[in-house]
Amino acid sequence: MSLTQEEKKAIFHPLYFLFALIMWSLVLGWLAVIFSLSSESGEASSMRSSDMVRRISETFHLYVNEDFLRHCAHVFEYIVLSVLCYIAMFATNHVKVAPFSGSMLEKLKNDNEVYIAVALWITALAAAADEYHQIFVPGRASRLLDVFLDLAGAFVLMLIIRIVVSIYVYVKNKKEMVGMIAAETHMEEM
Repeated sequence: MSLTQEEKKAIFHPLYFLFALIMWSLVLGWLAVIFSLSSESGEASSMRSSDMVRRISETFHLYVNEDFLRHCAHVFEYIVLSVLCYIAMFATNHVKVAPFSGSMLEKLKNDNEVYIAVALWITALAAAADEYHQIFVPGRASRLLDVFLDLAGAFVLMLIIRIVVSIYVYVKNKKEMVGMIAAETHMEEM
């Protein structure tokens, strides 16, 4: 096998495989937590929220509305889910790395958009399934507003990730360009 054929062969990374396995297990575990919380009856869920409002009031000496606390819990649950999905996608994509002909920064930018899209799709499907599931739980109701809250939190976080990665890619491209210009001027001086 020649060196060029060997370079074209994808490289398997067992640590990324283990990391991906752990991350997807965490995604499934977090989904189980979400669905177990939504399986509680309306009365049990209300008691949990009331207890949390009481604890916040006692600890921080401020009043929090129970509905506001529930909305924040929805947003938090799905922000965590979207982050876990994003990291799991990153790890999965790096299990087997094939050579890339373009710029590594361009690959990072393109891959990041795929990670974000998959994380948002998984979050959207889980939010819709969770609300559908609540139709069958006594004392609970399925509300479209909850799905939008779940997605809003995940969307804002993925937007922040997208902006941070774009800034990183822009700065790195700028540094590469400055380095290439400096190398060209150094070669011309010789």
